[in-house]
Amino acid sequence: MGAARARRWKLLPFHSKPPPPPPALSLPGKEEQEEDVPREFLCPILGAPMDDPVILPSGRTYERACIRACAELSISPAGVEEQPPSPCGVIIPNDALRAAIRTWRARSGHAPSSAPSAAAAREAVLRAVPTPRPPGRSSSNLSCSSRASAASTSSSWSRSSSEITTTVELETVRAKEEVGQAAVKAVESGEEWEVEAAMAALRQATRESAPRRRALCVPRLLAALRRVLLSARHSNAARAHAAAALANLSLEPENRVPIVRAGAVPALIEVVGSGAGASEACEHAAGALFGLALHEGNRAAIGVLGAVPPLLALLTTGGHAARARRDAGMALYHLSLAAVNQSKLARAPGAAKNLLSIASNSTEPLPVRRLALMVICNVAACVEGRTALMDAGAVATFSVILSDDPCRSELEEWCVAALYDMSMGSPRFRGLARAAGVDRPLILIAEQAEPGAHKDMARKALRAMLGLGDINGGGLHDFRNSERNDDDDSGTMASSMPVRRRRAASWGAPPASKIPNSHHWRSVCID
Repeated sequence: MGAARARRWKLLPFHSKPPPPPPALSLPGKEEQEEDVPREFLCPILGAPMDDPVILPSGRTYERACIRACAELSISPAGVEEQPPSPCGVIIPNDALRAAIRTWRARSGHAPSSAPSAAAAREAVLRAVPTPRPPGRSSSNLSCSSRASAASTSSSWSRSSSEITTTVELETVRAKEEVGQAAVKAVESGEEWEVEAAMAALRQATRESAPRRRALCVPRLLAALRRVLLSARHSNAARAHAAAALANLSLEPENRVPIVRAGAVPALIEVVGSGAGASEACEHAAGALFGLALHEGNRAAIGVLGAVPPLLALLTTGGHAARARRDAGMALYHLSLAAVNQSKLARAPGAAKNLLSIASNSTEPLPVRRLALMVICNVAACVEGRTALMDAGAVATFSVILSDDPCRSELEEWCVAALYDMSMGSPRFRGLARAAGVDRPLILIAEQAEPGAHKDMARKALRAMLGLGDINGGGLHDFRNSERNDDDDSGTMASSMPVRRRRAASWGAPPASKIPNSHHWRSVCID
């Protein structure tokens, strides 16, 4: 055999893929640089971190130079629904935010900032004000502005719901810290004009929303308000703003007990007792006491602290504003729901007489008269109150109101309720009611009134006046039949016979088979 052949190798072509290019390095852009600045540090007008932040009465914070520019241009800042600010208006330095901005600059390595010039602030204000669209302009001319507005709209709505919620919470906390701390700082170490400006800003802040009122009701701020109300060195305007702020805070049920525990009631009582010397402060203080008296647990404490006499004087004195008298009446009404305050009103010198005088005076405003009657009804619920009212002639007063008063339809319900309360367990009421002739209006009400509580009370008071007691299940028909004079055949009372007991009415004709109308009844004089 021949020699073996050498093995030959065949080389095939090999194609390899080129390596991928290295990723391009991304440089930090403008958006990443802007993300380093917290949003709360940026001025809404200037768009840059603030150097001298100030707070407006609306609660929003701006750069001071921008606010001055807005005042010079008579332009309202963005997001403020009010008149343009005045150069000498109420603006409060935001020291807490300024310190936070300076700390952030020091930690992040940013250079210290300087206040913007007047020209730069003016240009920023004019740039932030939206230009009105002229009428008749074509859509083609608005292509650039449309794209810009669409881009800004899409970017504004790109935030998530969690970010919006966080922003709202931060604004609430900042509002609590900014306005409240500024007011406390002004009261503790500020001049009189600073105190008045801080109280005005606080009053405006308490009008905005319920969450803000709840956030502002803190012990330190309540102590500052109490100090303003009690101090004689503060002006009447500052005291009026403080009383109005307390009245606004008392609108929230959660704030009523903390306000009383903070000791604000004695200060409010002193302001109410000041009278015409500080009419606006007196009016707001009465409103604050009204709001605090809505809480059942506060009524006894407010009465013990001495609120009843000044509120009574404010209600029964005609020289005060109508709103102040109404608030005082509502506060008295709610306070008199407590038994301890009912006794205080009953024992107060001249209280029953003054309330009856207001209730029977036709020249007084109808709401004030109604409030006086409401307080009288509460006072009549206790034994001392019933005695004091009868001594002051309450039965005769109610008889006149129910018979001849031009506003008797509006006051009828409360008069009947007071008569019913006085008739309970009081033999004296029977003689006073007969002497005043109150049986006729009560009979007309029990006969003609619509079914309701005051109709039942009129029927029961009439039975108590006649010594019949409270007969359940019977109507006026049974009552009339029991009071009919059976000895007279003609149906009229014999004038020669002595009357031994009170008769509610007499028949002018033989008894009919059905219940007669109310005009068949007439009152009988007392022997």
